[in-house]
Amino acid sequence: MENGQKKLKELFDGRKIFKIPNYQRAYAWEDSKHLPDFIEDIENQSVDRYYFLGTILFQEKGGKKSGFDIIEIVDGQQRITTVIIFMKALLYELGQRLSKEEYEDNGLDLAYETYIESRKRPKLQAISSDDDFFQTYILDDDDGSQFIETPSQRRLFKAKRYFTEILKKYETNDLINLKIKVDESTNVLTYSVKDSAEATLIFETTNDRGKGLTNLEKIKSFLMYKIYLSADDDVDTRLTSIQQRFTDIFRDLEMFDGKIDEDTVLQYHCIAFERWKDKDDYQNPVQYIRKKLNPLIKQGSNKEAVDFIESFSKKLKESFRIMRDLLRSNSSSYRDLSCLERLGNFNPLLLKCLKFDKTKEKIKFDTACQLLEIFSFRIFALQQNRSNTGQAKLFKEARDFSGKFDPLFDHLSDLIGHYSPKKRFKEHLEYTDFYQFMSSRDMSYLMWKYENFLRQTEQPICTSMSEKEYRNPGHKTRLTVEHIASQNPEEHGIIHNKAILPKISESFLDNHIHRLGNLTFDPASANSSKGNKNIKTKNSKHFKKAPYKTQNELETFLDNGEWSIDSIEKREAKIIKFCLKKWNPDYVKY
Repeated sequence: MENGQKKLKELFDGRKIFKIPNYQRAYAWEDSKHLPDFIEDIENQSVDRYYFLGTILFQEKGGKKSGFDIIEIVDGQQRITTVIIFMKALLYELGQRLSKEEYEDNGLDLAYETYIESRKRPKLQAISSDDDFFQTYILDDDDGSQFIETPSQRRLFKAKRYFTEILKKYETNDLINLKIKVDESTNVLTYSVKDSAEATLIFETTNDRGKGLTNLEKIKSFLMYKIYLSADDDVDTRLTSIQQRFTDIFRDLEMFDGKIDEDTVLQYHCIAFERWKDKDDYQNPVQYIRKKLNPLIKQGSNKEAVDFIESFSKKLKESFRIMRDLLRSNSSSYRDLSCLERLGNFNPLLLKCLKFDKTKEKIKFDTACQLLEIFSFRIFALQQNRSNTGQAKLFKEARDFSGKFDPLFDHLSDLIGHYSPKKRFKEHLEYTDFYQFMSSRDMSYLMWKYENFLRQTEQPICTSMSEKEYRNPGHKTRLTVEHIASQNPEEHGIIHNKAILPKISESFLDNHIHRLGNLTFDPASANSSKGNKNIKTKNSKHFKKAPYKTQNELETFLDNGEWSIDSIEKREAKIIKFCLKKWNPDYVKY
């Protein structure tokens, strides 16, 4: 293939099949962001003016398949894939509107041969894990929605659906004009090389200038380029090794399903497994790698440079695999920590603990999660400290941890005591304006744990409330924390018998209404007052009751048939006693 600028049609013409190598990321364009820009750019072009789609880098390995040249796409696979999906949708829509003669008169049969399939050979092979789905459900007309297995397949499907739906809104002549603009007005700049080393050189020098690349992609490019410069022998084998590691990284990344982005995991890896000196090292991983490698190559220490690249890429691959396992973990302590939704400070240490825990049941990892959950609840949830409180110390713990768990557990216990002394912990639980100070999400978490404590310790013993039930986001079924006695009892209070309400004096409002002892789950507001019929309620003498012990226990605190200040204080004392034990590192066994 000749290098240089050419029309998109010229790029696709001829007996060639484009192949996306497995070390490239899967399809990543989103229908809410990239696709509208793509079609708008083409639509806004004049037929007599060029639209530049970008630079495409190919590697020709000399392979053939049934007379077709196999050309690997080193850079530009997202754009080429999108062009093919767009043209498939465009030609399909025109095929629904035009007669066979009109279709052929407009050259649409030839366009199909150019962009989609030539002599029953598809013009594009996706990465191996997505190729069957791509050929079967994207290039063909079958509905593949029920056969989606990966996030990238979901994005491929949504891209086809997006183009299919939006093109229906165009007039037929406008659709034909879009086809002409793709053929005649859309240009690309192509580089075609013969080997991996040359491809690496061109990719690094043309793409490491911030054109939307993630830090992970920049590091992949940089490592391959430096291998090209520093490996004294067998460059292709070493490049293949790096490519395979990034193949594995991108496949694991797909399994994250958007829960966490690649550059965040890259940063976690650098915090946990690199010997950084200050936060700039892990906050700017590309610069960190440059500072490590460039001096080595400059002074001719090629072996040391190659060793660093091999080690870094191997450990990075391992970190992405561990992150995948972490996100899948069913450890109850990890699930609790996850429910508090403040994992950023803890993930580097969790990665290392999961890697170094050689016990079959990951007992050491589970213990670390218990201690970090106590840290998260006391410092962030209850005390509402700044989100970076203790971050520097936790990151240093992650960096320096070498697999000796008991000293680590001692350090984490000390950190909890440092940032949340027992006296301060208790004072926050006793805070008069507890309801207004603590976030609703964190109060719900506290009540969830208290609910399960009651279910496991007080008769009748019953099954704990699951994480799924706790997290239920439904408008009618979600659990909220509300006042027992409220200043607006008809709208918000749990008590439905006004005779037992305390006197709602100014003193009561100031000193008692927002206390922990006056709070509970409110299944009544989550069902009867909101029309939910899924949770059965029953009337007692004083309360609307539901299958939640946090509510059903309230009658035991009545003071001569009234919900008094004494009731609030006694219930608060019971909950605080639970909290002081539940979130106490001294009770964590290791």
